Amino acid sequence: MKRIAYHNPFLDASLNKDKSNSLFLLKNTLANLSYAIDNLVNPIMRISELSREHLSFGQKVAIENSFSIRTIELRKQLALIKKQLTLPDNVIYKNLDLIRIQLQNLRNEYNKSEMAFGYYIDLLHTRALRGIGKVIKGYDHLARLTLKIFLSKLGYALPQVVVYIEQYGDGAAIMRADLSLWDKIRNPCAVIKMPQSNLCIPRSSIFHEAGHQIGSITGLNKEAAFLIYNTIIKCGGSKELARYWRFCATEIVADQIATQLTNWVGALTMFSIYSGTMGRMFSIVPRDTHLMGYLRILCNIESCKIAFGDGPWNKFKTAVDILYPPDLAPYYSKRIIYESLPLIPSICRSLSRTKLLSLKGNSLEDIFPIRNVSPFHIRKLLNFDLSNFSVNSNTMIKYPFHSLVAFGMLQVLGKKSIYWITDEMSKWLSKIGEFEIK
Repeated sequence: MKRIAYHNPFLDASLNKDKSNSLFLLKNTLANLSYAIDNLVNPIMRISELSREHLSFGQKVAIENSFSIRTIELRKQLALIKKQLTLPDNVIYKNLDLIRIQLQNLRNEYNKSEMAFGYYIDLLHTRALRGIGKVIKGYDHLARLTLKIFLSKLGYALPQVVVYIEQYGDGAAIMRADLSLWDKIRNPCAVIKMPQSNLCIPRSSIFHEAGHQIGSITGLNKEAAFLIYNTIIKCGGSKELARYWRFCATEIVADQIATQLTNWVGALTMFSIYSGTMGRMFSIVPRDTHLMGYLRILCNIESCKIAFGDGPWNKFKTAVDILYPPDLAPYYSKRIIYESLPLIPSICRSLSRTKLLSLKGNSLEDIFPIRNVSPFHIRKLLNFDLSNFSVNSNTMIKYPFHSLVAFGMLQVLGKKSIYWITDEMSKWLSKIGEFEIK
């Protein structure tokens, strides 16, 4: 017997209403995302007026342009989904799987961009900390001046630099300008973290971090890795040792750039970071590209000896060996140390004096001779007994590398208290921060 299908108008009405409700929920979700994207403006608009005051025009433009790109890309995806939701209901339901995927992709991309937004908001806010903004601008100046010295001469455009303060830790770090952030869009600035604990203490950290940017842009990191490996093999070192040094090439390059600019301040910086237990000074951390702390100190001292002969770095080396005798290093670290010792002079000479393709036929020494900031020049800035500056603040601003090394000498020779040094360095950094490097 043939079954008769009865039409139920109330059931159809209920089904249509349910479908309308579901589409409303879908469109409402999209509206929420649309609102969030509209509010993802560039971070410059969200930070305090005080923070903005301590940003240069170039820094603002770089950040604003970067977040404009992010917003444009998100709105393209948003417009595509909105267009789909203007189609007839039956077409929307037919394409529902695709729409759901597109909606999830948009949410994922927004979340990634929001991470970049939050990252910049947090770091830019540190410029509003009391008494910090002008000091940070001083570090911006030093970092960008370093980039200008090593990149402009080779024809590279200078990335903007934004320094910020980290409230804990004793090491600096960089998020390079050529890296992709969470949403795969290039970082608009070289972002350098400086630890609060030694912000106004003479350190080579800012130059080391700028050195990472230089090594990446020029290709120096890769070429130096082969140079270090081949130098060690040529001088009779083992392949195991050569591989270890080659693996640490990016950090060694950054150290050498800092050494060219500030000579033995680098050794003072390393000691302040690695002093503590024997393990801290002599440890080799698996997959860590940092050379052993003790060897980093020795490389800096050796570069100074090669350039200037004997000096206060000799006594510094003796003091380090008394505090941290290499014989007390763990077995594997001790092997690395004693095999490396006779090779360090050759490694340092190769790094500073070899003419490289990545530097367009120049060496680091050609671009900025370490003798530019020699002890002779430093003594001209200081009184005869090395107890104070013998020049005015304009001279200190004109010669920033000399001034930093002079502060380092006053500290390590015990001529001035740490309170005097931090106070005077704060004034000096604040003053040089008034000048923008083009």
